[in-house]
Amino acid sequence: MGNADFPVSQLHHKHLSVKVIADELRTAPEEVTIVAMGPLTNIAGAFRRDPSLAAQTGQLMIMGGAFGGGGNVTPAAEFNFFCDPLAARDVLRQPTTMTLIPLDITRQIVMTFADLDRLPSDSTKAGRFLRRILPFMFRTHRQEYGLEGIRLHDTVSLAAVLHPELFTTERMAIDVETQGELTMGATVADRRPLPQWRHNVYMATKVDAAAVVDVVMRCVAEAGKAG
Repeated sequence: MGNADFPVSQLHHKHLSVKVIADELRTAPEEVTIVAMGPLTNIAGAFRRDPSLAAQTGQLMIMGGAFGGGGNVTPAAEFNFFCDPLAARDVLRQPTTMTLIPLDITRQIVMTFADLDRLPSDSTKAGRFLRRILPFMFRTHRQEYGLEGIRLHDTVSLAAVLHPELFTTERMAIDVETQGELTMGATVADRRPLPQWRHNVYMATKVDAAAVVDVVMRCVAEAGKAG
């Protein structure tokens, strides 16, 4: 948060995440969309606890994996899959509808300095919050990655749920490496002419990057109107 001092809120749920996921899926079978922006540990734990939950999941949107552009933790692996490759493998093998938004796609969504002018006023809660944390993020991206902007990785998966028309997906057979010394956490696709693996995910292969940034900025502007 860029050393910004914010008050700490109370936990919304005091139950374990695995139980919360399981309870929500059982309450509304086939209606819940799970948007996974981090390692898949808790989702895998819920499915292990009750194998019937996968079939009760309406949709699973996963931000994770990397292909042509390489990883961001190792040359082969993206952070979320690298942190818990066994969980990633378990989830990808579940019988549920899932879409994968890989690093190759999220890297294309960049907020620039020009977008700062579109932020809500600092007289609003959203505006004050964003204007306190974003300067630090811009500095970090410039110092660490040499970028004149910040990548909006987490928000891309939300945009994919709200505006799927901005993404092109392809049905693929995907697995995750769990043991390789150099490749642990790597995302592997069976692209052989006659694949031996089951096609298990919809992989995002193209994105209208400018339109996604616009969606994000419009949502931020709406948040500013709330107060």
